[in-house]
Amino acid sequence: MPKEKKKLKLIIIIILVLIFLLVTGLILYKALVEKNNEVSSIEDFENVKEIIEYNECKYIKTSNSDEDGFEKDIYLEFSKGVIEEDGTTNEVLYDNLTSQIAGKMKGTNFRLIDESKNIIVRIKFDGEEVSSYTINNDSQYFEHLKTRYQILNFKDDNNADIQIRSNELNSVINNNWQTSNLNLGTIDSVCSNYNIYFNEGFKIRNVYNKVFNIIFTKQYQKEVIQDIKTGMSNEEIIQVLGVPTYKDENNYLIGYKNQTLYVFFCDGEISVYRNEQNYEIEEFENLIKEYNETKDYNTFVNKLTDLWPDYDSFTKTNNRVSLRYTLKGITIDFNVITNNGITLYKNSNQALLEDIKNGEMIPASIYTELDNDLIFIEETNMRQMDMTTRNPPSNKNNLNSEKYVVGYRQVNNGGLEDVAFYSRDKENIDIELKDAYIDGLYKIDDDNYIYNISGRGIYKITLSNMQYKTIVQGNESFYIKKIENNIIYYDNTQIEIK
Repeated sequence: MPKEKKKLKLIIIIILVLIFLLVTGLILYKALVEKNNEVSSIEDFENVKEIIEYNECKYIKTSNSDEDGFEKDIYLEFSKGVIEEDGTTNEVLYDNLTSQIAGKMKGTNFRLIDESKNIIVRIKFDGEEVSSYTINNDSQYFEHLKTRYQILNFKDDNNADIQIRSNELNSVINNNWQTSNLNLGTIDSVCSNYNIYFNEGFKIRNVYNKVFNIIFTKQYQKEVIQDIKTGMSNEEIIQVLGVPTYKDENNYLIGYKNQTLYVFFCDGEISVYRNEQNYEIEEFENLIKEYNETKDYNTFVNKLTDLWPDYDSFTKTNNRVSLRYTLKGITIDFNVITNNGITLYKNSNQALLEDIKNGEMIPASIYTELDNDLIFIEETNMRQMDMTTRNPPSNKNNLNSEKYVVGYRQVNNGGLEDVAFYSRDKENIDIELKDAYIDGLYKIDDDNYIYNISGRGIYKITLSNMQYKTIVQGNESFYIKKIENNIIYYDNTQIEIK
């Protein structure tokens, strides 16, 4: 190779190395500068202006406040609006910046004013602790912003072509979902709020004298929906009904709805709920308006449960009230951190949403989850719980058997409530003990269990035929010490199991 070419090649290599070193140096320098500029606390800022600019917002000025109760007005331009076109709020930016400025302004009531966006943030202190934080005089500004956005942009789910073939389901619908005057067969068992018609192949949950949910099990051999029976795969169902409206991959669950009902498919079972849209809302709206004036949630809940006694969940303690109307698409929660009030879901009454949209109600206590259908949430939770119950993470519970998983709630004194036997493969009937509370449960073998109730007696249940037998009764404590060789040792005596 000529010397000139070798020399040129060497020069090019040197230039490339220098460029590489220069770029690397710039990157390291930038990283070092950024590291040195990291802020570990509010004390690292000299003033409010630095805080605002650190958050990439524009500082304008600070002046004495024009509003009574406030000492300083800080004018600025937030780097982002309160909400994006897709409905995503910028709550984190506003909250972070406000909290940082509050940390610097401790004890000084102030306002943040962005005239370009018509935003006024108001912060008041009680000593050095923030006692009031509002945006445009709303303490839950972003929640209500989300509500308004969702209502203005609401789109209901499409209705599917669902043709009912089941005589039993048609009977329920034709009876307006009422439980009276229904003759569907024999209730073989009651477990976890469901009446189980095991031989007929379905189980029903009733809420306030109406059918809340009916589940067709694999024992049901007839068509439920057009060309669809239990035991079919989700892929086969999609071939008939098309793309699912609802889908939960975790539970292998799909679902559809029409104007009459919701229908879900999971693990070969078919679960049906009524589509309840046409309920009266005028009195409900009046209760909301009354609550927004009085803030008396106890009175609101008492009047609401009188108006609508068909809630499917109600929890009331000294510190919290939680009420759920799944079929109405409404939940009520008071004394909670988020969504403290009434939350409306996608399946709530369309006229109710229209009234809020048109300003016919005061939405101060209204929140929305219009991306979610409460019936779908209920079905998903129910399926997840059912799967976990029948397939516990471990089999350390020595009460379980090859066929059954034993479920219960343990109370503070060691007793058990709501004891139930769940068939692992659903080929056997689920059974719940008739007694809501027992002191103890003991497995004799996979088919026979002993339980005791203080002051009442000792009893046996045989799962295969659901037969109960009294071993002994009386007023004793019936404290069981042990069971060996078919002998129960209790209190200061013993008795043979027969």
